[in-house]
Order: sequence, then C-alpha cells, then structure tokens
Amino acid sequence: MKYLSKISITIVLSFSSLQFSYAQTNESPAAAYQWKRGKTEFQNGYVVLKSGKKMEGKISLKGSATQVDEVAYEGDGKELTFPVASLKSYGLVGANTNASVSTSVGPINESPESMYEWQNRGIVMGKEILATVPRAGFVVLKNGKRFEGELKLRKKAGVLDDIDIKTATGKEKFDVLQVASYGYTVSEAEVTQVNLEKRTKKSFQGNIYFPSGNKSGQITVVPSGKRYTEQIIFKGSDGLLVDYTPEKIAGFDYVDDNGKKIIYTVIDKKFLVEQFRGKIFQLYLNPNPTSINEFATSLAKAGVQVATTAIASEIVRKDQEKNNYVSNMDSVIRVSSAEQLIVLRDQIASLAGYDTAQDAINNSDNDSLKSSLGALELAIQGKQAANSSGGILNEEWVIYNKINGEKTIVYKSKYKDQIDVLLMGCDKYLELAKSAQNELQKWSNIEQSMKLLDSCY
Repeated sequence: MKYLSKISITIVLSFSSLQFSYAQTNESPAAAYQWKRGKTEFQNGYVVLKSGKKMEGKISLKGSATQVDEVAYEGDGKELTFPVASLKSYGLVGANTNASVSTSVGPINESPESMYEWQNRGIVMGKEILATVPRAGFVVLKNGKRFEGELKLRKKAGVLDDIDIKTATGKEKFDVLQVASYGYTVSEAEVTQVNLEKRTKKSFQGNIYFPSGNKSGQITVVPSGKRYTEQIIFKGSDGLLVDYTPEKIAGFDYVDDNGKKIIYTVIDKKFLVEQFRGKIFQLYLNPNPTSINEFATSLAKAGVQVATTAIASEIVRKDQEKNNYVSNMDSVIRVSSAEQLIVLRDQIASLAGYDTAQDAINNSDNDSLKSSLGALELAIQGKQAANSSGGILNEEWVIYNKINGEKTIVYKSKYKDQIDVLLMGCDKYLELAKSAQNELQKWSNIEQSMKLLDSCY
C-alpha cells in the first residue's frame, strides 16, 4: 500500500506540474523550442525563480513537448538544472509571448489515419508505448527541410510523441513540435494490399458468390478459432487482394488439398460449412453445438493433460536445440496452471508486437516465437480440458427446413434416432426395402438421406 501511495503521489504531482508549467511558467510558444531526443537545444532564454529573481543565459527543456520535467540553465558561470515546479516562469529571449499558452499546435498528418498500423511496444515508466509499422513516407520540418525514407511514428500514453525516419544517409528522430507535416509516400490502396498479403498464408482455388453471379480466384479463409469464419481474403484475375465478410457476399467454395470441394454459406452473419442445399432442406455445420461427446471426453480427460504438457515441452526443447538458445519454458509449461500460462502467452505476444497469440502465430516470421506460442496454446488447452466441468462438444449439423423454418440437430452418436424422425415422415422412405432404409440411417450416407427428404416433403 505504501508503494501504491508513492505511485499515486507521483502521478498527481506530475499532472500538476504539467498543468502548471504550461499554464503559468512557459512564457514562450511551444513551437519556438527545438526538441530532439527528449530535450531542446540550448537557446537564449531565462528562468524566474519562485523568489522572483530572473536569471538570463541559455536554457534547455528536458522531458517532452507535452510535459516538461526540468529546465537546464547555463549563465553567469553556472550550470543548473531546475525542476519546473521550482520556477515561477521561464522562456526564450525574443520569442513571441502572445502564443505562450498555445501547446496544441501539432504536425499535419497528410495520410488517412487508417493507414497507420499501430503495435504495442510495452509500458515504459507507467505509460503505454505504441509505434507504427515502418513504411515509405516523409517528414517536413517547420524550418522547411524535407526528409523521405522509412517513416515510423511513436505515441506515449496515447499522444503522438516523436517521429522517426530512416533515410538513405541515416536515421533521423524529431519531436512532434519540430514537424510541420508528415505522411506516407505510398497510397492507401498499396498499404491495404501489404496488410492483406501478410494474412494470406495459404490459399485455394475457388469461387465467391454474388447475387449477380460467381467470381473465380484464390481464396484464403481467415481462421477464427471457432466452427465458423467471418472473413476471407480473395485474389481475382486482376491480382488484387480483397477482404470479404458475410455482409458482402452470399458464400464461397474452394477445392482443398485432397481435391474435395468445400462450400461455405452465410447463416446469421457467419460463414458456415454447408454440405447440402435443396429446394426444401439445407444441411450446414452448427456454429454453437451444446451436446457433449461423452466417450471422447472421458478419454481426453484421462490423458490429455499429461500428453499435451509433454508434447508442448518437447516442442520447446527441440526449438531450443535447433536454434541454439536456452530457456526454462519447458519447465514452466510442466509446473504452471492454465491461468498462469495464459498470462505468459499473452505477455510474449504483446512484447513481440501482436494483439493476440493467434495473430503472432499467423503473421510472425519468427519460427521460435511461433513454436513457443503454439506449445503454450497446446498446454493451455490440455490443462483446461482436464479441469473443465464440461467436455468435448459433438460436431453437430443443422437440417433446416426452408419452408416451415424447423431445425433438426444431428450428430454421429445419435444420428439414427435423430434422422428417423424426418425419414419416417416420408412415404418414399417407407416404400423402401429394410436394407435400403438401414443404409439411409447411417451417418456416412447423410447426403443421400437429405436428397430423399428433399424430394419427398
């Protein structure tokens, strides 16, 4: 509690000094100071002590343009550093004092905000640091100088703090108050293509469905970790990548590595696997099953925690051996709870600059990072399954009657009883020989059953 109190006091004092320094002590416009790397250049200026004594010489501000912490002073053979709270005022000689309270003037962003891809860079001194993915851009300073190269912005506690640009001759870093404007030299369309390309890991030949007809091309299904997806990336004959959601298209299909055609339809604003579509009936994967597979659950809970933990530890051990580094990750996996591993997983992903572990696994080029996160995911699932009160859910399918809106849920272990409810209402089924009826009651022949039902009802 004592430690927390100190932090609270520090925050309050910092906030107070920020308000006071700009509202009462800074008698020159913020733009008049030449900021670079956390401090300003020494310029002709003065400080006025709380006692009223004015000292002229050269001053340099320390901190940032949005929060001055100290004022360094050189004059009369003295070199002093004053906390801003100890000063009544300070300023530059010859600067226009009429604009002294204006600190909101910032550089002009000449590119759409949506083009900037921000990544979390951690917490520094209690403040969240965000930085953009470097891209081709420019910076124009208030003195008219222009720099072109690889542009990167940095925010501290949600406020733009500094701008880096890596040119052909070296790297330059500017405080925001030095900058008149900045932006990208690439178009928004080019940035969109780059972002989509990062997410296009594996694609299949297929078609997307529009009311006006189909369009052929390469399809990447964006994983969601669930029984459905909500986004695909499509590459047509023009070579451009476009993302599609269930609101934009009616569905899609593709041919997988085994030559099987996979069809997705749109149900409740989700892309769901569809196995049959007739005049009356439609068969699609249930995105939210509720029935538990008792047999699979009992087997899994008996050995899943030991097995997944051992496999996850071995994955990490082999990656260490392959890439010649040492960590205690394998030991951590063995002794930690699922909750502890979740915290560790999320911290590793965040430090690597990704929002989630799945995002890192999908997009990172660092094999060791992906290996460690994959191992953690496996261990977490095993520990959660072993301790869960529920179990492994069945893969359920929905038989939907498009005429009356009725839905019948079917799954393998109870399929015969479930499908009989529909089959017994079909006169064509009743006319079949017993052997033929038995075949239609088998899970492997569900499509044949659907065709019969669609011709009967």
